[in-house]
Amino acid sequence: MECPKWEELGLLFSANELSPDETAEYRNHLERCGSCRGELAGYDADRARFFSPEMLCEAPSAAIDREIMRVCSDPRRKAAGLSFFPAFVRKSLVPVALFLMGFAAIGYISFNIGNAKRLKSLAAHTQTTAPAQAVVRPVPSAPAIAAAADSQNKTITNYAATRGNLEDKGVMTVDLKK
Repeated sequence: MECPKWEELGLLFSANELSPDETAEYRNHLERCGSCRGELAGYDADRARFFSPEMLCEAPSAAIDREIMRVCSDPRRKAAGLSFFPAFVRKSLVPVALFLMGFAAIGYISFNIGNAKRLKSLAAHTQTTAPAQAVVRPVPSAPAIAAAADSQNKTITNYAATRGNLEDKGVMTVDLKK
């Protein structure tokens, strides 16, 4: 059975990280506990095998030295002080662009709403100020009907001219081709 004291104090004891009182108390525990003595012996053996000065101070191979020198002497290497600005630009460019697009869209919509209100009030004003007149349209003759039928086969370039007097009905005609 494993002793819970090894998990709490064993590694700290082996690294000399305990206070003098705790060290003395753990030494007394080691005299009585075979499990902790075995764990400490295994830890010391692993530490001697893997963390020896020969293992830790081993010089790298010539190939590793060449690779380190090649990477460190690369003239294209960027200066460390300039790396903040491009990161800042990359991270702030998209939000700023989205903000500007939203601002332009809201401006466009509000401009069109204002124009629609202005045109509506203008149309209402012209209806109230213009005297009501009876529109008398003559009955078309047979040659006029034939000419109208021929004109149906041709491409109509100005739709407002073929719709009659729409301003009497409150519709403002707009020529979008201009």
